[in-house]
This record gives sequence, C-alpha cells and structure tokens, in this order.
Amino acid sequence: MIEAHRPMAGKVCMVTGATGGIGEVTARELARQGATVVVVGRDIQRCQQTVESIRRATPNASVEFLCADLSSQAQIRLLAQQFLERHKALNVLVNNVGALFTLRQESEDGIEMTLALNYLGVFLLTQQLLDALKAAAPARIVNVASEAYEDVSQFNFDDPQCAKRGFGGYPSHEIGNIFYALAMPWAHPAFRQYAHTKLAILMFTHELSRRLAGSGVTANALHPGLVATQFSKGNGVYGWLMRRYMSLRGISVDEGSATSIYLATAPDVEQISGAYFVKQQMATTSASARDEAATTRLWQLSEALVNT
Repeated sequence: MIEAHRPMAGKVCMVTGATGGIGEVTARELARQGATVVVVGRDIQRCQQTVESIRRATPNASVEFLCADLSSQAQIRLLAQQFLERHKALNVLVNNVGALFTLRQESEDGIEMTLALNYLGVFLLTQQLLDALKAAAPARIVNVASEAYEDVSQFNFDDPQCAKRGFGGYPSHEIGNIFYALAMPWAHPAFRQYAHTKLAILMFTHELSRRLAGSGVTANALHPGLVATQFSKGNGVYGWLMRRYMSLRGISVDEGSATSIYLATAPDVEQISGAYFVKQQMATTSASARDEAATTRLWQLSEALVNT
C-alpha cells in the first residue's frame, strides 16, 4: 500500500546533474516522496555532499550516488552497468544535466562538448537504461529542455559539432567572448549551439516516444524557466554576464524544478508521452521539433556518433 505522504515509495529514480540547481532540488523532492534516488554527478565530493544534504532534509531518505562525466561515452556505459548491478528496474529517469561552453571544446570521444553533454549523453544513457525502464513499466523519462530551442529554426545537420571557424564560428580566445558579452550576448555561437542541443532534446523526446509506444514507458520534455543558478560558471566574462542576468531575472531553483518533479510523479501525466511542458502545462513545440523525417535523421546521426 502506498503511503499518502510517500507516493513514490518503492520506486527507483535517477537524476542526472543532481549536485546543484534544479537537479538537486528534484532529487531531494523525489527522496522526500519516498523514492530510492540515484544522484548522478561528475564530482565525487559534490555527490557525497548532495547525498548528505538530502539525508539531512529527509532523515529516512533512500539515496545513493553514481559518479560519471556524462560527456564521456565510456563513463556513461560504466554508469549504466553500475546502476544495473544495484537495481533491476528504473521507474523514473530525469535527464537534467546540461551546460554551455563559450570556447569550443571536445569530449574525450572527439565530440563538440555541448553536443556531447547536453544531447548525446542523454541519448546514450537513455538507451543504456531502456531495458531497466521497461522492466519497471509504467515508467517515465523526463528530459529537461529549454525554450532557448526557439532561437534556431531547425537542427544544424550541416555542422552539428559547430566546427565552423571565422565569422559566425566559436571565438578562438577569451577576447572574442568579451566582444560578444559587451556587444551581442545572445548571438554568441555557444548560445546557438546550446539552442541546437535543446532542440535536439525535443526531437529526441518526440522520436523516443514514438518508438516506445505500447511499452509502458513514457518520454516527455520540459522548459524549467529561466532559473537563477551557477549554470554558466567557468565561462569568463560571458558566463559572468549570463549568471548576472539570470540572478536578476530568473526564478528560484524550487520554482524551476517544479515541472521536472511534476512529470516524474504526477498521476495525471502517467499516460502522456511525447509532450512538452512549461509551468506544469502542456505547450506546443515548433514544427521542426516534431518533423518525423528530421527526428529519424537525428536518431540515425546519434546512433552513428555513439556507435550503437
């Protein structure tokens, strides 16, 4: 029998990017509702601190952590293996991790870092855990997207790794970032690449939902809102400007996590799949996010990039 104040009792939930911001709040609330929560972060000390913080907030919380850099395909595969050694099934997967990089970087797999972390990591981790999700059906996949996707009309299949140099490409040093920060912050190639990865999340959610039809596993995406977090920390002047703007205009992490928690727990969305939510309400996405030819093409590209 499910306890009224612990509606998630008996369920296993994984939250990525859970050592800060809306990911940490999401993990804390799922634990408060009785779920066994697996916190995923790349820094072991921050993972331990998050687990301790959740246990202080909810003394009887069932919470553990797994450490992985989700831009690394090898670490993602190891993470999934470690999870499956502990748990046979996964009720809820919250793909929350995300970042922005103002200088072009590549992952250890040679993939542009924004694409590797924000999208391909989500694609690969979800694939690795699909059997565990199906074993727990009804189960849910919750993908944190962003309304930033609206800043691009369609996914950049011609240059998905943003390798273009020169005008319109990534600056080669911090001076270029200072220019963007002072003159036209929203035109920075890093922000456009971030927008492309968030469009990819919506396209992936649509295609994943279609492929999972009848499996008992749903997939939905959400925009958390403009949240005041340390999201762009480590990106010099441009990152400072972004954080300053969000601190002045952004909502709290508690508000920002509300839709993630809603999609992970609410009974009224148990049968809904392939949808996009803003402020806990279903919203309409652009046609490019739902175009089946494009979503299929992205799926095929993703498989090629992660060698599945």
